[in-house]
Amino acid sequence: MDIDAIAANNGLSLAALQDPNALVSAKQHRGLLIDAQQCYQGSDLGLSLGLQRSIATLDQLAYLMISSATLREATNAGLKYQNYSGRFSGSLVVTSFSEIQAEGCYQIDAKSELGELRLLAIEDILANIVTTCRWVLGRALPVTKLRCNYPAPPHAARYQTIFQCPVEFDAPATQLFFDAAILDQPLPQSSPQSAALYKRLCEQRSIARNQGDIAWRLWQIIVEDPARPPSLSDAAQQLHCSSRTLTRKLSAQGWQYQQLIDQVREIHARRYLSDPTLSITRVGQQLGYADSSGFHRAFKKWTGLSPRGFREELFTVR
Repeated sequence: MDIDAIAANNGLSLAALQDPNALVSAKQHRGLLIDAQQCYQGSDLGLSLGLQRSIATLDQLAYLMISSATLREATNAGLKYQNYSGRFSGSLVVTSFSEIQAEGCYQIDAKSELGELRLLAIEDILANIVTTCRWVLGRALPVTKLRCNYPAPPHAARYQTIFQCPVEFDAPATQLFFDAAILDQPLPQSSPQSAALYKRLCEQRSIARNQGDIAWRLWQIIVEDPARPPSLSDAAQQLHCSSRTLTRKLSAQGWQYQQLIDQVREIHARRYLSDPTLSITRVGQQLGYADSSGFHRAFKKWTGLSPRGFREELFTVR
């Protein structure tokens, strides 16, 4: 690729980007990726980006994860500060984690607003999970299964090389499974002192970075207990502003408060329904629905499928 031309086409100078305080806008970032995707000789740019991402890209977050006591602790840190890994992560692409029948599961939910960049964004995250876990564990993540909620791409054969597990396309959710036994094994570079230091640095940077991102800050509040999210007025109080100001700021970012609650609940619903030991009634209760019919209507609105239909799709042998 002619990287100078791509950069210039999006109002960027490669020399200026050597400045550690240089900023790339969301518009420039999207433009760079679109141009790169058009110039790239192939269809697997997302996988290549994720595999080749440097540890330095994650900055202090990478060192926090590596210094953690276990992969479970590292995962919790990585997901809490997931917006470190790129402009899409934590907003247009949300990664979550759960344990399902002795398997760990990273779930990736990507918004349709990504358009032509949606596959690239998902593949970038999937491949980077493998890369990051190798840094943290000192060895490969023991992946057992991969589900992808999109059709098999032209480069589908590369998935087997990277993930080395059964891969299912056109699934109702994107989920990377691995042996959960590795979650609580001690990490080779664990350091409580370093972890405490990098946690403070990540917290400080996260607050500074997201001070103006009211939707992200609200997300962090809602995700603590999706079944009982605070009222708009209580959320506004936590963010030290009035309900009117909070509504106005959310609207400026294209959000309504209930939309945020629904998105958090949808992501959790997909994860819970992936666990066959949880009844659909129980899943609805964990998300704050007093009866199954209310959960059924909400899930159908979010996904176009009933909870039962989603679960059946998930566990259908293809």
